[in-house]
Amino acid sequence: MKGLPLLFIASLLFITSSCTHVDLKEDLKIDQNTKQLIFFTDDQAYEQEVSYYDAIIELKKEFPIDIKNMKIITAANAKKYYDQFDIDRCPAILLVYKGKIVVAIKGETTKDQILEPLYTALKNK
Repeated sequence: MKGLPLLFIASLLFITSSCTHVDLKEDLKIDQNTKQLIFFTDDQAYEQEVSYYDAIIELKKEFPIDIKNMKIITAANAKKYYDQFDIDRCPAILLVYKGKIVVAIKGETTKDQILEPLYTALKNK
């Protein structure tokens, strides 16, 4: 019984050492053949994100499926994706297609500045 905790710890170390690095895009489960919206949000600073929420509501009227499938990344998890998506802070919204960022809107901005490029890119199927 005294050796049981040691055996458990050794087993845990063996299992974790055999883990491999997973591509972050795979971690998000982004389908490379569909246009994917990714929204970086900070629930602690929602006042700065009002224009993003308004734009998302507008986009949902025309593109309900795209909004339904939107990936939402909270500030707590966002930092590990910053380099991959060239983001330095929340809020931000991206449209990714075939592994490339088609539209990137970052920081404080107006609803129209968010809507115009996203609407144009989503409309072009």
